[in-house]
Amino acid sequence: MVKVSVIVPVYKVERYLDICLDNLINQTFEDFEVICVNDGSPDNCINILKQYAKLDKRIKIFSQKNQGLSAARNTGLKYAEGEYITFVDSDDMLSPVALERMYNNISANESDYMYSYVYQFYPDKGGYWELPNRKEFNKFIKTPVFNESDLGAEFYLKFIWSAWAKMYRRDFIKNFSFPEGLIFEDMPFFAQCYLNAEKISYDFEPLYFYRKTPASLISCAGKNFLDLFEINKIVTKIFEESGKMKKYKTVLLVSQMESVLIRTLETKGSLKKEMFNALQKTFGHTDFSEYDMNILEKKNIYYAYKEILNKSYSEFRDFESRLKHGS
Repeated sequence: MVKVSVIVPVYKVERYLDICLDNLINQTFEDFEVICVNDGSPDNCINILKQYAKLDKRIKIFSQKNQGLSAARNTGLKYAEGEYITFVDSDDMLSPVALERMYNNISANESDYMYSYVYQFYPDKGGYWELPNRKEFNKFIKTPVFNESDLGAEFYLKFIWSAWAKMYRRDFIKNFSFPEGLIFEDMPFFAQCYLNAEKISYDFEPLYFYRKTPASLISCAGKNFLDLFEINKIVTKIFEESGKMKKYKTVLLVSQMESVLIRTLETKGSLKKEMFNALQKTFGHTDFSEYDMNILEKKNIYYAYKEILNKSYSEFRDFESRLKHGS
């Protein structure tokens, strides 16, 4: 058994795939496999994968018809043999020491999963941004190993809800999966991990490099942004079934209002109105008095919703215009 399985979904990334694979095969840590799931990519990705598989026997290729990122990751989980699992998107990169540091951390701490910090970079614009905010984390985390019961509910808002930049014990996530046919698939997976982990550890070193481009999934997935409403229902159900909904009721409302409004503002044309109508339908009858006002009144999103709920679409567009102009 290899120590680590790196799951790499592959679809329309021929421009970046060789960079990602070069980065993986040159890691300082060597005892791993790379599970490349070719999700029906119509470009030259399969030939690039075959070339690298000839160079390095640790690279394994599994091909399927195009089913989306969730299905590709689920396929990767099916075939992964490592004691630990990590996900790398095929247009992203790891620090050369990432697998070594992540493996040493999770194994030494006997964690269910660990996370690292992230560099988000814009290759066309230049510049790096370290995520999330280290000062914010230091307010909450005081020990090398923790779980959600050690922390206040608001810490949930500080995490990056991604599958990547983390390493998981395979036995811990064996019953978890990504919801197929929807985007924002990381959110339910992360919720399951966060609520069920007995031990979570971390490395404050940014080990994952997230490439932000106009062609990235979320950037070009506007037509699928309505999936967010279904994803939020799935996440809510996960919290309810965990028995921890009372603790997280207000924080979950805040996170869902934020994510929905951000995506509504990002959409264009007729979809923006569809998103706004769904927003109104979802939150229009919310009785905020049933939530923790000590949390809500500290959040800008609460005041934004007070201004836009039960208003017309034209009034919402006026609100949007004022946001853009900083008034």
